[in-house]
Amino acid sequence: MGKFFPQKDLQNIIKRYVAGHASAEEIRFIEEYYNFLGEGADKTGETDEISNFELQTFKSIQANIASQQKPRSIPFYKYAAAAALLITLSTGWYFLLNKKSFTTATLPSAKIENLDILPGTDKATLTLANGAKIVLDNETPENISDRHGVRISKTKDGLLVYTVAGSQDSLNTTAYNTISTPKGGQYQVILPDGTKVWLNAASSLKYPEVFSGKQRSVTLTGEAYFEVAKNKAKPFEVETQNQHVVVLGTHFNINGYMDDHTIKTTLLEGQVKVSNLKSSKILKPGEQAIAGLPKNSTINVSTDVDINDETAWKNGLFQFNDSDLKIILNQLERWYNIKIDYSTVPNKRYNGMVPRKSKLSEVLKMLEKTGNIKFELIEGRQLKVIADHK
Repeated sequence: MGKFFPQKDLQNIIKRYVAGHASAEEIRFIEEYYNFLGEGADKTGETDEISNFELQTFKSIQANIASQQKPRSIPFYKYAAAAALLITLSTGWYFLLNKKSFTTATLPSAKIENLDILPGTDKATLTLANGAKIVLDNETPENISDRHGVRISKTKDGLLVYTVAGSQDSLNTTAYNTISTPKGGQYQVILPDGTKVWLNAASSLKYPEVFSGKQRSVTLTGEAYFEVAKNKAKPFEVETQNQHVVVLGTHFNINGYMDDHTIKTTLLEGQVKVSNLKSSKILKPGEQAIAGLPKNSTINVSTDVDINDETAWKNGLFQFNDSDLKIILNQLERWYNIKIDYSTVPNKRYNGMVPRKSKLSEVLKMLEKTGNIKFELIEGRQLKVIADHK
């Protein structure tokens, strides 16, 4: 299994490169990504996205290089490239193929110059109890509905908010709403009890307009991150197609996409109970429950989980840790609203991090560079993978 450099170690790699102490593998990594970035000897990246701290870091490295008494075996422009790469990596741009060594792709350049498919945005559809459908985007008015003592509004920054007048228990309504995101969409909603939910692409959440009664129950398809408002008298329950999650007040992520073939519940804070027809598990912070899609699948608990990987999407990132290429492409398919031809997808695994605001072409070029594969967009938005089988 190849090395995976966590983000916290990347600056140390750059420092060793500048000092002339980097390993051959680290040198190849840095120089390949300099070539990939194509910044040239006199460019340091998009300066409008560079923080003051990063600029000071770059200047410090330049000063360090200038102070060297003896020339290094590596040309000066490669040091500049390393500094540029540090700035790039510190903003979240890196991608490594999980192989014993880093290899340059031998296939011809992929035909992805025209793949400037933009990333997903904040958009969703709200279905009210009476069947009315409201598109949630920049054109949606702030005041959406005001009935049953419940006001539904949308903030200017794209947040759906439920405001309940008085006690929820005093309101006599069993009306349910559903918020659904398409491929290429995501949305955030604050439920009537104050619970915050981040809904990923191609997902939906069904919930009551008010949480009356002895429990708070919602139904999820796809993926969502929850920050549950605490209420010991009313447990919060999440139903998915094949499992049931009960909490009192906590932060957790549920990934239940059918095409990922598993359902994963990751706990960040508090305590949750995950159940299906076969078994039941109680999670502690930092643990993850994993089960197959059938309702009678055994629930396994993993303590070896990086919660940053599982919640990266909510923070605007694709983040992979020894992830299968098919799983990565599943995420790209949902976020960029494309169709993947999986018949030719090779068995490759990746480590990496890419901002979700990237264009599709930028993500694919990274995958190409590190994986001896190329991509072609055919028949509109259908993506085909071509692999080197050497």
